[in-house]
Amino acid sequence: MTGAPRAGVAVMSLLLAVTAMGGLGGQEEGLVGHLGMDRIAALAAAADGSVAAFAPSPTAVASFAALVDPVHVRMFLRASRPAELVLAAKIGRTLEVAGNSALSAEFIGVTEDLSAPAALIAASGVTKAPEIVVLWMDVEIARMHPEAGAVIEEDLAFLITLSRARAAEEMLLDNDFFRNVFHADLPLDCTRCH
Repeated sequence: MTGAPRAGVAVMSLLLAVTAMGGLGGQEEGLVGHLGMDRIAALAAAADGSVAAFAPSPTAVASFAALVDPVHVRMFLRASRPAELVLAAKIGRTLEVAGNSALSAEFIGVTEDLSAPAALIAASGVTKAPEIVVLWMDVEIARMHPEAGAVIEEDLAFLITLSRARAAEEMLLDNDFFRNVFHADLPLDCTRCH
């Protein structure tokens, strides 16, 4: 009789371990798909206590605050990896401090093998994580693969500014574009359209 309760305890322990891991795949439940900034911040703080004291670069904040037309940042990350959570939390905090309604962000948790969420990964052409896709007026203008230890907010601000300026330069001959799109914050010679 003593062997049966021990076997039951062993099976129960195994079931609890599998449940804690989020299933047999090892991905923690709730870490795949859209993740809110509050969830990212909480997970990042639990993984790395220094995130709570993070102060974004004033240069990056000023760059993000100066945006006048819609820019959307979509970050794909493996939320089971602390370094990627920290990067996402830093981006989120910087955007929050910038307080610019023209700038938005979404964070999408992916599985280790990039198999889920399949539709979002396919729609954005994600090939590795972490990956950030930058959309300007709903058109992709840049993507980056940040690494742990980077000054992510400065790198992202620079990428957005550079990519918007390049895209605008290509459209310089399109007078309708410049008449209908705010561009005073871009380093362009647009005297002919004013």
